[in-house]
Amino acid sequence: MFEVQQAYHVSLPPPLAGAANRHFVSTERDEVRSYVGRMYCEHSLDLVNARGKLDTRIAEMRCGGVSLTEMSYGADVMIDAGRLENFYLIQIPVAGKSGLTLGGVQGEYKPGRGSVQDPLIPLEMFWSGDCRKIVLRFERAIFERFAEAHIGRPLAGPLQLASWFDLTSPLGEMLVQQVRSMIGILPQASGSSPDGAYPLLERHFENTAMAALLFLQPHNLTAELTRGVSASDPVPVRRVREFLQAHAHEPIDMTRLAEVAGIPLRTLHHQFRQALGLSPMQLLRDIRLDLVRKELQVPNDLTSVTDVAMNWGFEHLGRFALAYRKRFGETPRETLRRHR
Repeated sequence: MFEVQQAYHVSLPPPLAGAANRHFVSTERDEVRSYVGRMYCEHSLDLVNARGKLDTRIAEMRCGGVSLTEMSYGADVMIDAGRLENFYLIQIPVAGKSGLTLGGVQGEYKPGRGSVQDPLIPLEMFWSGDCRKIVLRFERAIFERFAEAHIGRPLAGPLQLASWFDLTSPLGEMLVQQVRSMIGILPQASGSSPDGAYPLLERHFENTAMAALLFLQPHNLTAELTRGVSASDPVPVRRVREFLQAHAHEPIDMTRLAEVAGIPLRTLHHQFRQALGLSPMQLLRDIRLDLVRKELQVPNDLTSVTDVAMNWGFEHLGRFALAYRKRFGETPRETLRRHR
């Protein structure tokens, strides 16, 4: 029997269906298994009740190496996925219940309690007919390159992550905030951008999700990531500062910053704090705020604060406006009005 856990009374991610850019609906088992297999991996899919009827609904949106999916099967099902191999997986039930067996260890996951699977732990699942989940998939190659940049050495194997979390934990709260932002912002950005969502926004969401998993969920390299680092060295800080100023208009790959600096990202963060009193991403934010201001100072008839902010990677307009006012002593709309 699966272990029954106490339910948590916490905020849950909102429905994704209305914001997704890919949808799938089916009642045919083979069609469902084939579609989900292409999304994730080959697996078995069996109805618990032979007379049961699938009503599978899937909505998906992608953000670089991270995908966000809302799924329900509409019937009690058993799934044997084996080893995931090519990706890490976070599952957040928002309705119903799900029994998981991870490497032979069983547990029941309900709203408020999520699960984390690394690529080499065999996964079996039971989904109740009323179970609905938000699922985040992290491409293994991209996520592990991200981790290596922070550690400063190649990984010998996949991270061995703690297998569950509750939504009141730092990881849970960060993921709910992230999901809400992605659902609220990316469709709006995609609708106003001819090339889909703004690349700077996509890279921001991808980096934030990977950082949340790497730094907030315990794993076998947590102690190494939090170990003390060396004193400040001005050369890596100068290199990265010049790089950010030259490439602020591009999506910034955190692993590229480690290459530019020639040191692990965790060391770079420490040296930035010592030298400048802020992180590389906070410096990038200030550089982009300066570029937003320049754009608002030479507007045309179609210039809007929202479009300019999103184009420069600011997904939360309220926080953007506060940061802008703190830096320049006026709101972005006041800047725009003065130069029209």
